[in-house]
Amino acid sequence: MTKVLIVDDESPVRDAVKLLGEWDKLGVTCLLEAQNGDEAKRLIEQERPSLVLTDIQMPQCNGIELMEWVHQQASATKLVVLTGYDEYSYMRRAIQLGSFDYLLKPIDPDMLNDTLERALADVEPEETETDPILQIGTYIEQHYAEELSLQGMSERFYLSREYISRRFKQQYGVNLSEYLLTIRMCEAKRLLESSRQRIYEVAQAVGFSDDKYFRKVFKKQVGVTPNEYREQYQRQA
Repeated sequence: MTKVLIVDDESPVRDAVKLLGEWDKLGVTCLLEAQNGDEAKRLIEQERPSLVLTDIQMPQCNGIELMEWVHQQASATKLVVLTGYDEYSYMRRAIQLGSFDYLLKPIDPDMLNDTLERALADVEPEETETDPILQIGTYIEQHYAEELSLQGMSERFYLSREYISRRFKQQYGVNLSEYLLTIRMCEAKRLLESSRQRIYEVAQAVGFSDDKYFRKVFKKQVGVTPNEYREQYQRQA
């Protein structure tokens, strides 16, 4: 999941960036917004965006202060400065703090998307290679039918349970077991819609050895039993 955070105290500027960016084409799945640096810090800690586009002149915590914080606390996050102040002192400080690029307002769509494309192309391989939490997420997506646990991930990836638990929640917004359950339920619904497998076969296919327990969990998560879900789908098809 590629996340981008737009930080500007003026909502029309944030709206313009959201409108002009070719987000789907660039593979961005989540756009976040903040009105100032303090709000941005909280979002960066919670969401860990790949890229932050930030204004310089903002109340409470300005862009330079935010960049200094990112430089110290979230160095893997790429930075792009958005500002109407064409002053060398700002550009020099932005470069010193590792800004990927520097764009002047009003934002030019071509320049914006060119910068976004280069920045995201630069950040995505780095994340995939260095962030073990993303590797754990990918492993779960590929092995959801197996018996998976926090302890098992700890042993497989040589990381403490506490670290995985904290970082996984920051990255995905849910804990590891909730993420696994979501994937299993999505796959179960797909099988109920597209196959003639019996309920116990669907249960086994998505990692449940006990089909009664699967039925109970499915109803709790989806609101209906597996049989009811299949019947509803077939009526609508």
